[in-house]
Amino acid sequence: MTLFDNTFGALLQSFFLKRNYELVNYNEPERKEINAIINKIRKETELAMLNTAAQELFIATKATSKVEGDIAEVGVYKGGSAKVICMAKGDRKLHLFDTFKGLPKPGKYDSPELSREGQFYSDLVNVKRYLSEFPNVQYYEGMFPGTAGPVEKTRFSFVHLDVDLYESTVDCLKFFYPRMNQGGVIISHDYGFLSGINKAYEEFFMDKPEIVLGLPGYQCLVVKQ
Repeated sequence: MTLFDNTFGALLQSFFLKRNYELVNYNEPERKEINAIINKIRKETELAMLNTAAQELFIATKATSKVEGDIAEVGVYKGGSAKVICMAKGDRKLHLFDTFKGLPKPGKYDSPELSREGQFYSDLVNVKRYLSEFPNVQYYEGMFPGTAGPVEKTRFSFVHLDVDLYESTVDCLKFFYPRMNQGGVIISHDYGFLSGINKAYEEFFMDKPEIVLGLPGYQCLVVKQ
């Protein structure tokens, strides 16, 4: 019997739908375990995404284990999403890129009321300490893609972008797209929330075969063909 096989379940479903609330079944064993991991991380540090988005991040990281290549995240902040990735990545190498000085100055396609220069400042030393238990993690401090020299010849299976700004998103897509192995996945946070992110994806993939799939957790996903 499922949650909605009875009158109470139907009433509960109606209540949530009418109020546009998020209703997710975390009773399935694997999802329940993932959600426990996410809630633990949320108690340890600031995780700047919904549980739905963190679930999507974990599942996509794990699913791409069958694809050859390293993993990268641009926009590390305090390491919460990086730990989600670390818990699912297996032995793959993870490359973490961040200014560790907060966001650069927003451009004309960004939302000044939502994105500010210096926002999401974090300290590299603290992030390294937080993720110290995980092997095969490399850190790159500074403005991407200026810091990407060491991985210019690297191929990737999974990339997570959380850079908030139009120009930064375009720079990341230009760098990683040609370096993604077939079947590799790019996930970007704040899609459907920040207009600059949407614009960057619409423009970049206009002449490419891949589709941009919007996800419930204010993210989008692209699978490299």
